Formats: sequence, structure tokens, C-alpha cells
Amino acid sequence: MGAETRLTFLNLGNPTGLKFTVEHGASRVLFDFGLEHAPGQAPFSLGLAPRVGRELEDLLAVGSAPRLDGLYESWDGRTAVFISHLHLDHTALVRFLHRDVPLHYPAAMEPLRSAVEAAGYLPWRHPPGTPLEDRRPVAWGDIEVTPVAVDHDLPGAAGYLVRTPDLRLAYTGDHRWHGLHPELTAAFAEAARGADVLIQEGVGLEQEVPLPADAPPRPPRLSEPEVLAGFEQLLASEPGLVVANLYPMNRERVALLAQVAAAHGRRLVLEPQSATVAGHPDVLQVDEVRADPRRFVVQLGYQNLPLLIDLRPPPGSAYVHSNGPPLGVYDPTYRVMEAWVRQLQLRFLPLGSSGHSWPADIVRMVQAIDPGVVLPVHSRAPAALAVPGVRALLPEAGRIYTRNALLDER
Repeated sequence: MGAETRLTFLNLGNPTGLKFTVEHGASRVLFDFGLEHAPGQAPFSLGLAPRVGRELEDLLAVGSAPRLDGLYESWDGRTAVFISHLHLDHTALVRFLHRDVPLHYPAAMEPLRSAVEAAGYLPWRHPPGTPLEDRRPVAWGDIEVTPVAVDHDLPGAAGYLVRTPDLRLAYTGDHRWHGLHPELTAAFAEAARGADVLIQEGVGLEQEVPLPADAPPRPPRLSEPEVLAGFEQLLASEPGLVVANLYPMNRERVALLAQVAAAHGRRLVLEPQSATVAGHPDVLQVDEVRADPRRFVVQLGYQNLPLLIDLRPPPGSAYVHSNGPPLGVYDPTYRVMEAWVRQLQLRFLPLGSSGHSWPADIVRMVQAIDPGVVLPVHSRAPAALAVPGVRALLPEAGRIYTRNALLDER
């Protein structure tokens, strides 16, 4: 009997930090290598960080980094790493990979990758790895890996098609249908159609789960074009300073908001690190904004909320939460952000668009691909996925799945 494909989830990404391996014979590929983002639940969160000089040791000790041979101190000669996109929950451990470990990522990610490294936002391994052209297969032993672009809320995101002698597997990566490039996600679904196994990210499934009675309401569900229309409406009527908590990796939103601001006689200015990440030329100068706040839109992240004291927003100013941290109402710092907004008497406006597909669009993706089995991952509510005619399997971390276990288990 020949070798069998083996699929193992190191971390299910519940809610983040998805990592899994596919093995066949002597070859192994590892998909994504990030840190879980779970404020108030992960060992290193809410201000706690690994100790300087002992980062990897500390992360391994608390289970935040996987104990895999052949990745850190030396290369085992059989493992290659593939990254789907640049978000920290998919990349933050890349810096610890041994320099000889083959590292691959979508070529369209490279400009942003270089920028976040230069900004000091995301340290990276050196050499940085091999950028992959979209839809060009890479052979790693008996495993063939093909990146296929998807739409997400940052440049250069991709899913992967994986083929072994006995299995066709598709990994969606993080994706959405309500962004500015839904055709990319649709094209991935078409390329993946008929896969034996679909590893489906399901961040949006948590929207199907009721919030606790005392939780702040979820922000409105908006498409990316609706976010830009909301900014347009706000800037047409807002008399004071507009502060926007943007996510600078979303380069398209930053660039388009700068155009909208300019059309209304304002300049979008970013914190220095954020400006480097976003590739945006205008950097925040507090004195300049304070002198004439009605001429500016100011990007301000959570860690720099005290700068609001220096900016002195005049009456009629607004604070727009637009997908910058805190990322959702589940984060304990969300209430801290709200406290700052209340104390400074700013109008609070949630105006963001998720980088993840809405629940109905997750079903749409699964239906379009029509796999033999779907494995929902990267979700607080994976059991909420139900697609008529497609069997769902909730995977377990650490369990080894063969073709028979995946396709024949009932």
C-alpha cells in the first residue's frame, strides 16, 4: 500500500492563529504561521508580551507557538511553509523560522510585506522567502501547491489549491465577497470546484451567535463601497475634526479615503508608522491639526488615544471606528475606546467593513466549490456552518486525518 496524505491542524484558529500541515511521503507543507489574537484569553495579551531575548522560548512554553521539529533551530529538509496573507494571526511567527526553511508567499503581498518590516510593525525572517506568482504551481515532493488570489482587506491575499497523489484539497485563506474585488473570490471558487476537501475560514460565522446581554451591539454590516459612501456623507456634513481609527494595512481604503477627504477640502494624515505601512505620504503633525482641525481627517490608533488630549477636538468632532484595533466588541479594550470617545464628547460612528465573508457568503463559497467535505476553521462558531448537500466535519487540533478519515467518516 502506497503513502497516504496526512492533514493535521496545529491550531484551529478559534478564533485566530490557524496553522495546519499537509504531508505525503517524506514531504510536508505548513500553511500559515501566526499568533492567536484573543485579547483577555491568550497568555500574551492585554499588555503582556514575551520577554525580550526569550520571545520564542516564552511562546513555546505557553503553547502560542507549535513545537515542530525542523523549523526553528535547524531545517529538517522536508518542510516548506506557505503564507496566505500578511495579517499577524497568519504571519507573526515567521520571524522565528530558521533561515534555511523554504518560505513562500503571494508575490502581490511583497510591497506591503516590505513596508510593514521597514515600519517595525512586523519583524520578518531573513532571507524573506520566495514570492509566488498567482496560479503558478509549486512542487514540493509529491505535493503540488498553487496560490490563487482572493479578495481580503489588504493587498496580496490568496487561498491555496493542494494536490497529492490521493487528495485534492482547497484552503480558502481569509476572503470576502463584499469588498472591492469580489471577482477574485469568485475565481478562486471556480478554480477550487470539486475539491475533495475544503478548509473554509469562518470568522463571519460568529455573527450567527447571539451576543451576551451586556455586550455592546455589533457594528452595522457594510460592504467596502458602503464604507466609502459613509465617509463621503460624514465629510459633507461634519463641522469639526474627524478622527478615524483605520487599519493601515488596508491600503485601498486609506488611498480612497484620502481622495474623499481631498474632495471635501481636508487632508488625511496618519501616524508615522501607519503612514509607512499604508504607503501614504501625509504624516500627522499635532500642532498643524490643532491650528485648523476642520481641514483634516486624522488616523489615530488605539495605543495613541491620549493624543486626542493634544489635538483638542472642537465641538462637532467625530470619532470613526473603521476596523482598527480593537477589532470587535469581544475585545475588552473596546469599552476603553468608548470611554475616551464619551469623555471628549465626540460623536462615535462605526464605519467599517469586515475582511471576512458574511455567513450567507460562506455558504455561497461552499456551494460553489461543492467539495466532498468542508472543514470550518478560523471561527468562534464553526458548528454554525450548515450547507445542504455538503458534509461538514469539525476538525480536532492534533489529530491526523487521512483521506479515508476525511471522506469516508460518517
